[in-house]
Amino acid sequence: MTMNPKRIAGLVVAGTLVLGATGWAAAEAFTTRAEPVHALCLPDLTRDEYVPAAMSRLAYATVEETVGFAPDTDGGPGGIQKVRLRVLHTLKGEVPGTLTLGQGVGVSADGDYTSHDPQYPVLRPGRTYVVGYAPDPTYGDGYTRYAKQEPDSALDRWTTYVSRGAAAPLGEGCGDAA
Repeated sequence: MTMNPKRIAGLVVAGTLVLGATGWAAAEAFTTRAEPVHALCLPDLTRDEYVPAAMSRLAYATVEETVGFAPDTDGGPGGIQKVRLRVLHTLKGEVPGTLTLGQGVGVSADGDYTSHDPQYPVLRPGRTYVVGYAPDPTYGDGYTRYAKQEPDSALDRWTTYVSRGAAAPLGEGCGDAA
């Protein structure tokens, strides 16, 4: 049985491409870089004054009640809680007087909603928060991107932050070049 010369050439080209791609991937995986590669560069929201610039919609609101919970579709212990909030003051964007927002939460062994991120506390009925959200009809009005429990006295401070519009610097390794 003899092979067609075109088939042999095709196999040689295919083999060369596979070896070349494998070599390139290995070089990328083991090359030391001056700057780390980041899959996602987000602004630092640990300082309140940077939050307004990163949010398209921001409100000072009180959680009225939890209106639903959808468990994780992968069977994990968490899910999405939905809460209804009464907006006390719109800080940024077009915000309705009443909001229904979704928020990703964990669920403890005793059934309480939890969060492992101090910048993202679980929204609880009767408490007042500054909330930033992205519009998303899947959850009602949107999905919570930022939350911080605040006292009544915080409104003036947050209004000042919004008017300043200070943008957060990106984290280390997040340069302008992609």
